[in-house]
Formats: sequence, structure tokens, C-alpha cells
Amino acid sequence: MIDVRRLQLLQALDRHRTVAATAEALNVTPSAVSQQLAALAREAGVPLVERSGRRFLLTGAARVLLERAPAIFAEMERATSDLAEYVAGDRGVVRVGSFATGISDLVAPALARLRVSHPGWSFEVVQAEPEECTEMVRSGRLDIAVTMSSEDLPSTGDPEFRTDPVMVELFDAILPYQHPLATRTSLHLAEDLADQDWIMSAPGSAWHSCVAAACNRVGFQPRVVHAVDDFSAVFGMVQAGLGVTLMPRLAWTGLSTPHIVVRGVRETARRHVVALSRAGANPEPLLTAVREAASKVPVPSVGPFAVAG
Repeated sequence: MIDVRRLQLLQALDRHRTVAATAEALNVTPSAVSQQLAALAREAGVPLVERSGRRFLLTGAARVLLERAPAIFAEMERATSDLAEYVAGDRGVVRVGSFATGISDLVAPALARLRVSHPGWSFEVVQAEPEECTEMVRSGRLDIAVTMSSEDLPSTGDPEFRTDPVMVELFDAILPYQHPLATRTSLHLAEDLADQDWIMSAPGSAWHSCVAAACNRVGFQPRVVHAVDDFSAVFGMVQAGLGVTLMPRLAWTGLSTPHIVVRGVRETARRHVVALSRAGANPEPLLTAVREAASKVPVPSVGPFAVAG
């Protein structure tokens, strides 16, 4: 009988190419990887790897086995999910990861609700950036990741994963309280903000790329005069009148920063927040609770976000 965990290790070796890289990705020792590969070969009854210098190459038999791996893993997830529901009903342990504002504005409110509605469930929360989530879900370090859609996530139709939409997060304009545009109830990206001094994260970051792409679509490049990655530092610079910015909605939700206003923007940047889990897994009840939290994320009001004081 083939051990499914050893089959997952073989899949990881195929992905990472070397024993050292595989061991690092799975947080085990290289010797443990070698021992488990040898045990898998004995279970399969055929050689699965062959050495080429410092690298291990998969044999044809290993390729045949790996073709079945996604379906095997998905069925194991379904079986585990079905068994848990049969034995314990609404009971389980879920490891969930998300980016910082996703934790504070989506995951935390969702778990507060589930503590009342599903007291038999327990959750372990880990901060995980989008570029980390796919590997963490694949390896089992996370059961579900509430993350931002990006090139780091699996493509649509990947048999290993399930992706569920959570929300479309808009970017809002953050302005100094005394800015001439602060009296407006909403803004137009090109007409109102093209000539402003901008505060933004460094090129190559997800925030910068998303905002720059939205600006380019409407015909201008933002004049970035300050490059700052930390949201709290950006708020401080806007307060000081050093520029304006477009900030993802989850970043300003729940803050009470004086001397700034938040305004909605037409043709603004947006990003998709999704829940990533393994194929065959059931992301409920967390998915429904996270979506409910997303539906309650506030939008910019017609008045100041925080009055001067």
C-alpha cells in the first residue's frame, strides 16, 4: 500500500528538483526526504528516482504515479471531510492563513462569529503573504488561505486546488483634511488625481503594481514623490500634507486617524480577495463567515473619515 504522505513528498521533489530544496520547503531534513523516497520505492515495487550528480531525476514509473496524484489527494481530502462530518458533525480544526489586513478585517470577525455559531470548531491563524500561500496550502501547513489573487496563485482549473471568491476590494483615495479635493463626495482617477504628488510603495510591490496599472489604464503615470511600504507611515505622511495615495479598502477600515479624508474613486484600482484550499476540501463554515465579514467592510462616507482635532 502506497503511503499518501510519501507520494506528496515525491510530488514536492518533482516541483523543487533537489532533495535540499524539497527538505527546506517541507521543513524536514534532507536525510528524512531520502529515507521516505526509499520507503516509497519499496512500497511501489519499482525505482522512482535515479541520481544524476547532486540531483535526483524521476523515473518513468514515478511519472506514471504522479499523474494520479492530484486525484488521489483530492479524494483523500473528500474522505477526510466526509468522515469528520459523520463522526463529529460541526466540529474540526482548521489552519487558516491570510495577509495582515485580511486577518484583522476578514478572518478575525469571521472567527468571532464562528465561536458563537460553531463552538465545536477551532481555528489556528497564521499570517501568510500571497506568494507563500500556495505552497503552504499544498504542503498542509494551511487548510485555507484568505489571500489576494495574484500570479503566485494556481491557475484556474488546477486539479490540486479549489479557489472561491470572497470580495472585490476597491482602492480609495486618502487625502489631507485640508486638501481642495476633500470637499468632493467622490473623485475621478484621471481628472482629479493625475497631477497630484503621490505616496506609494516601491516598484515591484503588489500595491504599487495594482495602482500603477489602474492609472495607466486611464492614461497617466502617478508622480510618486515618496516610496513607503508601511500603511501607518503613509497615513502619517498624508496627515502632514506630503501627498495623496490610493489605498486598499481593508487598509483603512477601522482606523481613527485624524486630519485625513477617504473618498471613493471612479475607475479605481481593485484587487480580488479569494479563499484558496486543496481540491476536495470543504472550506465551510469559514468561507461563509469570511464573506459575511467582507460584506460589512465600510465604504467611504460623504463626510470626513476623521474630523480634524
